[in-house]
Amino acid sequence: MGELGEMISKLDLVHGDPYMELVLQQRIQPIFKVPNCIKERNKKAYEPQMVSIGPYYYGKKHLIPMQVHKRRALIHFLRRQPNVPAESYTKKLKESVKELRESYEQLELMETWQDDDRFVQLMLVDGVFLLEFLSVMRGTQRSHDYANIDPIFGERGHALIYNSLKQDLLLLENQLPYQVLSILLSVSGVEEEAIDGALSWIMFAPRIDPGCHLLDMYMKGLLGGSGQQNEDQRINIVRHSASALHKYGVQFKTVGSYDEIRFNKSTATLKLPPFEINEYSISTFLNLKAYELRGDSNTKELSSYIQLLDTLVESANDVSLLRSRGIIVSSLASDDAVVEVMKELKKDTLLDGNCNPSLVLKEVNEYVEGKPKWSWFLSYWRSIVGAATFLLVLTLLQTVYSILSFHLCKEK
Repeated sequence: MGELGEMISKLDLVHGDPYMELVLQQRIQPIFKVPNCIKERNKKAYEPQMVSIGPYYYGKKHLIPMQVHKRRALIHFLRRQPNVPAESYTKKLKESVKELRESYEQLELMETWQDDDRFVQLMLVDGVFLLEFLSVMRGTQRSHDYANIDPIFGERGHALIYNSLKQDLLLLENQLPYQVLSILLSVSGVEEEAIDGALSWIMFAPRIDPGCHLLDMYMKGLLGGSGQQNEDQRINIVRHSASALHKYGVQFKTVGSYDEIRFNKSTATLKLPPFEINEYSISTFLNLKAYELRGDSNTKELSSYIQLLDTLVESANDVSLLRSRGIIVSSLASDDAVVEVMKELKKDTLLDGNCNPSLVLKEVNEYVEGKPKWSWFLSYWRSIVGAATFLLVLTLLQTVYSILSFHLCKEK
């Protein structure tokens, strides 16, 4: 048998395509590998800098120091439940080891994690670390059994590394199945009916529905729990920047969440949630977008909102206008830097015509396109006349004041 024949003989003709198997079994792998062609553009945005969660980045040299703190977290966690043997956690996790392993795309190619004991140990250690750090982050660490000077879980140390660690925890390839955290809380003695509520709070989601992992829950919280499941429809984008819309009389107002995005035609008011941009959020939004594009949801709410903002932001003047209205919240050095960030975020973004941001964008376009072509000039002219009138009034007042002052001085 030649090399070609040997290769063919090793093919699995029974099971075939693993992705079709997942579809047939109505299951998904919620923890994906980001395609290299996308990752190569900005590796730092997709790869952890401080902590590895799950199998993909375990053992990377620059992440090893955090393993010490993971084990410390495990010690604290186990000490709080002295009546629950550590073996109880591993035993319960082993019952779901096949399902947990299948949550990761391409994990079958990593020989290290085919050993059940090693994989379960990874799930236990990383799961406890997540629970401990998120509890401190959300202020629900009631026992306060960490020292104040603790570099990770203490008040001072936590504040120092909060942004960097949170960024790592929201990377698409750095996730842990929701089921792991649910199992850990269940074995530790938390009532079953309280588990989803507790996890939704510490995982930044306002709703109690279980998610796939932290990134998924964070997205649910960010999008306000929108559950539209319509077919993907593309719409043509007509670009009207924020400055241009403002000249047409469109006003901008902030709202609390993504599902409150609206355009009120009668008042020409576009309502948008704040979009925070800093050196950490860029990476987070790139991973949220990558997850949304690969996930099982048919909607693309976040991608559509990014596309909407990209439409509004063409220059630093647009950023300045939206920033003054509280819609863009930026800690970057300049408004021009925000424009560059939006260019980066919009790459590989798909616009879903059924999503609320897309529908609102369409309404805004229709509003502007429906106005007479001379309406902008009229609005612009009114503003000039208004300004000129204001200056004229000021000039008259100044003249009157000067005349009165002259006469008063003369009378003296």
